[in-house]
Amino acid sequence: MKISSKSKYGTRAVLEIALNQNSKLLTRKQISRNQEIPSSYLVNILISLKAKGIIRTIRGPHGGYELAREPVDITVFDIVEVLDGPFELSANLNDEKNFSKSSTSVSMGVWTRVEKAQGDVLKGITINDLVQETRNLYSPDFSI
Repeated sequence: MKISSKSKYGTRAVLEIALNQNSKLLTRKQISRNQEIPSSYLVNILISLKAKGIIRTIRGPHGGYELAREPVDITVFDIVEVLDGPFELSANLNDEKNFSKSSTSVSMGVWTRVEKAQGDVLKGITINDLVQETRNLYSPDFSI
């Protein structure tokens, strides 16, 4: 499975919102600038994430975007499914023309395991994990 730019941008946008969750709401313009995501592309991503309950908007002069759920409850898998649709390999595993008759059951078993492993990795990474990794990466360590 190939992860689309839309999913990569969506993950970055949700991460940016999460990094600022306890301090301020972010506007689309701020998310776009901070994460270098084209604003015109970001608008559709944010609409989809909002429709599926990953983020929400607060209206008003100090409004913006915030997470609709706790960062520990949002996985990268959730974001990919919202933005790319149901998680599956690029080649349809049920399409027998992708496999020779003699290798169909063996090959399908391999690709099914690959698909499951990819899904498990994405389900195992939460936005909270990414927040912690980002903070660790950019936090100076003054230990001697």
